[in-house]
Amino acid sequence: MTHNIFRKTAALTFGLVTAAAIVSACGTDGDTYDPAPTSTQQPVLTGPEGSLKSPEQQATEAATAKINEFYAVLASIQNDPAVDINKLDGVAVDPVLSGIKADITTQRSKGVVGSGAITVLDTSVTKQEAPKDADGNPIAGEAFVEMRTCVDISALSSTLPDGTSALSPNRAPELAKFTVRNSAWPDASGWRIASQPTKPGTSCDSP
Repeated sequence: MTHNIFRKTAALTFGLVTAAAIVSACGTDGDTYDPAPTSTQQPVLTGPEGSLKSPEQQATEAATAKINEFYAVLASIQNDPAVDINKLDGVAVDPVLSGIKADITTQRSKGVVGSGAITVLDTSVTKQEAPKDADGNPIAGEAFVEMRTCVDISALSSTLPDGTSALSPNRAPELAKFTVRNSAWPDASGWRIASQPTKPGTSCDSP
């Protein structure tokens, strides 16, 4: 019976580490990563020679970087019970944040330990808003980017206290749909994961 309880718990909490599993915390609306800039100054509009990065480009790049950072922080917390769970505050906000913390707390209480990390394979923007003035310069307001993200979860592992794995060895890439918000725009340090409603096991070519 104990073994079954742990297996059910691990199966539940694996939904947390997959790209599509934060269903209980949905909003409405690699080992290496490139975190979003942390400057509190207005973003500098720079780009390839002869061109400028638009606010939309800045928002897309920052949101993409935040998704990668989110997965890296999540992996560090799940793979090491000594890592402070509050590191998640820098990458997510409610309702996602509370749901993730609750799941990780349960996972740790059951002695389930993870290893590996999710790798982002591809991203595409489905909707965004980056407030700007008539000249195209970013201005104060709330920015957001909605993204489709295909991720590789094959490197993840979740080990039960008895040493057995709770995960299938053959797991295909999955789709994750994110909303990344910045209520402090154009402050580049304000980006956070705000919703992630995709269900576990959703294939990357799903609508």
